Amino acid sequence: MNKKVFEKINLGGIEVNNRFIRSATVVQKATIDGYVTEDLLDMYRELSEGQVGLIITGTMGIIEGADNSKLLRIHDDSYLEGLKKLVDVAHKNHSKIIPQLGHGGTLQMTKAEIQSFVEQFGEAALRSKKAGFDGVQVHAAHGFLFSKFLSPYHNRRTDEYGGSLENRTRIMLEVLDSIKTKCGTDFPVFIKINSSDFFENGNGFTFEECKEAAKIFADAGFDAIEISGGAAGGEYGPARSKIHLKEQEAYHKDYAAEIAQEVSIPVILVGGIRSIEVAEDILEETNIEAISLSRPLIREPKLIKRWVEGNTEKAKCISCNRCFNPEGASCIFNK
Repeated sequence: MNKKVFEKINLGGIEVNNRFIRSATVVQKATIDGYVTEDLLDMYRELSEGQVGLIITGTMGIIEGADNSKLLRIHDDSYLEGLKKLVDVAHKNHSKIIPQLGHGGTLQMTKAEIQSFVEQFGEAALRSKKAGFDGVQVHAAHGFLFSKFLSPYHNRRTDEYGGSLENRTRIMLEVLDSIKTKCGTDFPVFIKINSSDFFENGNGFTFEECKEAAKIFADAGFDAIEISGGAAGGEYGPARSKIHLKEQEAYHKDYAAEIAQEVSIPVILVGGIRSIEVAEDILEETNIEAISLSRPLIREPKLIKRWVEGNTEKAKCISCNRCFNPEGASCIFNK
C-alpha cells in the first residue's frame, strides 16, 4: 500500500520503519518499585509485533524514592537487566524504542538541587543508552515538572529559572546539555511539550509561548519535538473523550502544523487520531513528520499491522478513557 504513513523515515537520528509512534502511555505494569515485569514485556512485544515504528515508553522515574507506583524507574543500574530485555523485545520485531524520562516533583528547588537534578537526568539518559535504547524523550508536558517550569501560572521563581520564557526553558536546556555530554552529541533526544495548557484565564502556557519555546528547543539541539496539550486545571486534558467523527480527530493538528513550519527538527503530532485517512492527510498537507497514538494501541496493539495489511477501518478505540486504571492500562472491551 503506497501511503506516506508507511514510509521509512529518519526521525531525529533514528531510522524508523514507518511514521507511526506509540506515544508515552501510563500503563502501571511495572513492579511497585519500578522493575520490568513479564506483563510489560508482553505488552511491548505485542506493540512491536504490531509494526509500530517507534515505541516511547511510559514515563520512567529518574530519582530514587519518587512516588511512581508501578511505573518504570531508571535511577540506578539495578534496573538495567530488565530494561535490556524490554529493548530486545522491541528490536527483535524491528521497532525502535526510547524511554520517556520525567519527574513530577516540585518547582521549589534550590539552585544546588536543580544542578543535582540535571545531573541525575543525564545519568538516567546514559543508563538508557547502556540498556540499548535508541534515544530518549524528555517529558515537558501535561503538568509534569518541566511543564510547570514552562508555565507562568505555576512558575513564580524570581531567579534565572523563572520570569521570561528564556529563563523558564533554561532547566530543559541544561538537561539537554547534560544528556549530550554524557551520551554523545549523536544520541537522539526528543522533547514533548504542550501546545497549550488550555487554561480558561490564559494564565498558563499558551500557544504563542509554545511556538517560541519550540524554536528555543530546536535551536538548542533537541532532535525532535512531540506536540500535545492540556494539564490539570485546563479546559481540556491530554486525552479527550467522545471522538466519534473525523472532524473531532487530531485536536492538536493546527498547533503542530504551525510549529512544523517554523522549526527545522521533526515535529510529531499526538492527540485523538483514529483514522488512517486523517493521519495520511496530515502528513501530506503539513510539515508534520510522524503520528503518535496511545489509546488506540491499548485497544488494538496490532492496529498498524492491520492497516498495513489493507484493513483500513478506523481504530476500534471509542475514547472512553476507561483504559487507564491503577491495576494496569487495558481496554475494557479486550477482557
